[in-house]
Amino acid sequence: MTSAFEPKNLFLSALPAAEQIRLRPHLAFHRLSQGLVLQEPEQRIEHVYFVESGMISLVAMMQDGAAIETATLGREAILGSLSALGNHTAGTRAIVQIDATAWRISVADFRSAVDQSPVLRKMALLSSELMLAQMQQTAACNALHTADRRLCRWIIQVRDRIDEDVIRLTHDFLAQMLAVRRPTVSLIAYGLQQAGLIRYQRGKIAILDRAGLERGACECVGVLREKTRRIIGGVA
Repeated sequence: MTSAFEPKNLFLSALPAAEQIRLRPHLAFHRLSQGLVLQEPEQRIEHVYFVESGMISLVAMMQDGAAIETATLGREAILGSLSALGNHTAGTRAIVQIDATAWRISVADFRSAVDQSPVLRKMALLSSELMLAQMQQTAACNALHTADRRLCRWIIQVRDRIDEDVIRLTHDFLAQMLAVRRPTVSLIAYGLQQAGLIRYQRGKIAILDRAGLERGACECVGVLREKTRRIIGGVA
């Protein structure tokens, strides 16, 4: 491993140098374009992704074609980490919602590395714990919090991951994320725009008042930040 390897993925960067060295020869850097599907339900997982930038959504699919987002993954996530523990199939669709980058490793190489290292095994388990916590919090949020507060929460979470004040995404995805109809998305976004919090155009949200969005968001923002900090802090 050369000194040029400076991962932005929070799990990778939390690893001791010796464990980074163990993984580095097997990691390949990939650019993932918006709309790319990385896994489908019941599909055998072939690769593990250490997300570096952008955002990947986990989406639960219904038999009638309806879908709802169950978690959003950024640089705090490892997609496919459970494959370290044995043959594993995907439970949800994973789709790139905002152009992303990631370090990719084959399941075989990842499992071999984890088998040789208690630290890497602990990392895989903690990554799965964090993803489960995100999914549980998202489910509670969808059930208990209003759509406008959920949209504020979602915008802040994306901002935390991409470090940009302009978020590009489709109108359909916003409706899917909030589990509401498209006209409802327009009404909510219009209200946030009138409040001076965002500027909304089809396919793009520009953040104008981050502090205001924080105040408008539900408690889930702080809960997930704290869980992320605590779980990743336990890697080394």
